[in-house]
Amino acid sequence: MPGCYLDRLTDCLKRREALVPNPYSGRINRVDLDPDSVHTLVLWSKNFGPFLENDRTFHDYRLYFLFTINDMSTLEPNIPPLEDRLAQLRELALRYGAERVGWRFDPVVFTHDGPIMIPDTFRRIAEIAVESGLTRCIFSFLNLYGKVKARNNSLKLGIVDPPLSQKQDYASMLLELAGEIGIDLESCCEPEVDVPGIAHSSCIDGVLLSRLVGEPASIVKDSGQRKDCRCTKSRDIGSYRDMPCPHGCRYCYANPVIP
Repeated sequence: MPGCYLDRLTDCLKRREALVPNPYSGRINRVDLDPDSVHTLVLWSKNFGPFLENDRTFHDYRLYFLFTINDMSTLEPNIPPLEDRLAQLRELALRYGAERVGWRFDPVVFTHDGPIMIPDTFRRIAEIAVESGLTRCIFSFLNLYGKVKARNNSLKLGIVDPPLSQKQDYASMLLELAGEIGIDLESCCEPEVDVPGIAHSSCIDGVLLSRLVGEPASIVKDSGQRKDCRCTKSRDIGSYRDMPCPHGCRYCYANPVIP
């Protein structure tokens, strides 16, 4: 929503409510967006350019940003160039404080030739993140859901699910680089990738949000997520059905607009 449907998001905030269709039944659920009812508005995107150009609507809310930054132009054809996104990262940290920005380096995608994102990619982004004041990076490996497998076959992308040992080696390499650069490395929903020094993290982290705001947020596990997901309870106001993403990422598990 911050990158592609900002107008819908700002309209919801102005109306102080979001009407969200259930993805299975279609039933409409109302989410209260009165600032006094919202602990933190967590914004998640690969492109915060539109948001940074029009963030006045958000000033009544406490914000936390999850910024997915990697460099896979062949699989992510419609997102801005890496240098533009690194500039956005700097600006988010400057305006809102680096402690309110989390960098996600995901998904890590493998082909028959190995991982698409090479160590230099991680190093480049991590150095800018640390310069901007960020202290942690969250990574995960691509899950080959049914839609992903079908698209992988039809587009002949060559994506594979590597053996666990290869994932462990890649994670260990990231950990070594993160230590050199000075950023903590955390994994998202990767219980099998158990590398000492890599914490198992969560995207929506009630403990972190409580600390940032100074008021308690829910720390109850979100029952609507995958079994191994550690995210705490939240309300999603987006819709894969009504908001197909035009970024066109070819590995997307949702409902993207594939060019």
